[in-house]
Amino acid sequence: MISNRLYYASMMLFWVCYLSLLAMVVAYAPQGGVSMAGLTLFSDTGLVETAVMAMQSIGLSPVGQSVVFGLLGGFSAASAGLLLFSMMFYVFGEEREQRESRALAQGAVACTALGAMLTALVFFAGGQAGALLALQFGALGGLFLTVMSLGQTQIEPDQQTDDEASELDQVIADHAANHAAFSAQLASLSRHGSRS
Repeated sequence: MISNRLYYASMMLFWVCYLSLLAMVVAYAPQGGVSMAGLTLFSDTGLVETAVMAMQSIGLSPVGQSVVFGLLGGFSAASAGLLLFSMMFYVFGEEREQRESRALAQGAVACTALGAMLTALVFFAGGQAGALLALQFGALGGLFLTVMSLGQTQIEPDQQTDDEASELDQVIADHAANHAAFSAQLASLSRHGSRS
């Protein structure tokens, strides 16, 4: 079971990193990159150039282009966040948290699907096809397969909870037996006292 959890943790961690980088690309590449600790990151606009051309060809203003890129980055960031929580719930959680992790992973797929749909709408309407479209659909396909395989795994009941429940049942049974014995002795004494 531990190896199963680590396997899904590694897969989900890959997609968290992928989606986070995708969110940063669509957020910073149209602005020419971002400077951080003396490094210039995401300065090459090659990934988003065809998206900019597609939006220009359909007549979107620079503000509208910023909104579209902001939505794409937001969908990718939300998907990465949901997937991160899903991974933590599945790896570190008990039976209930593991079940809830599936719903979070499905939410991540839904966010990625919305981002892919928006990208496809922009690219197809503008008569373009670019690398960003392929990256979005690659993320959607990979996440979908991950969630499908996660849904097919058996979640084993928590052993500690079962042990605690059996201990509690034993304590209740012992208490009931002691109470019944005390009541029997009390009834026997009261009968002897009434005879005398």
